[in-house]
Amino acid sequence: MNVFQKCLRRHMGNGRYFEYVELCRESMVKNNLPKLASESKPIFNEMYEQLKGENQAGIAERMRDLVDTLTVAFRITRYFVFVILAYILANIVLLGLDLNYYVTCVSILLLGIAFIYKLIEFLSNKFCVLDAYLFMIYKSVLEKKAKEI
Repeated sequence: MNVFQKCLRRHMGNGRYFEYVELCRESMVKNNLPKLASESKPIFNEMYEQLKGENQAGIAERMRDLVDTLTVAFRITRYFVFVILAYILANIVLLGLDLNYYVTCVSILLLGIAFIYKLIEFLSNKFCVLDAYLFMIYKSVLEKKAKEI
């Protein structure tokens, strides 16, 4: 699960999140990308209605959570190069230490598992078009709501 999806599910609940994802998928299938912005109005209105009872402190807390989520998403993307370099360097060091064959194999296997985890995390956050789209709609709803209060 990418960080945008985690944030949206935490704020809206699983049911509403999946409704919004399904609406976005339908819009993307029947419309091209430039028309997608005009199709987001029902989602925007629904999210706005959901936040109608929120006070200023609640909106501010949600905005802080959005900023933290964006920071995490950028950090995952930015530091992935360092993850690759650390993985390659660790494998070279393990091979250069001339340890027991089985110890070396288990160590490389564990490094590979950790690298695959980080790779999946990177790819799921890099290519989450629907979640990023919903995240931006939600961000604009919160901004509008914050201006009104």
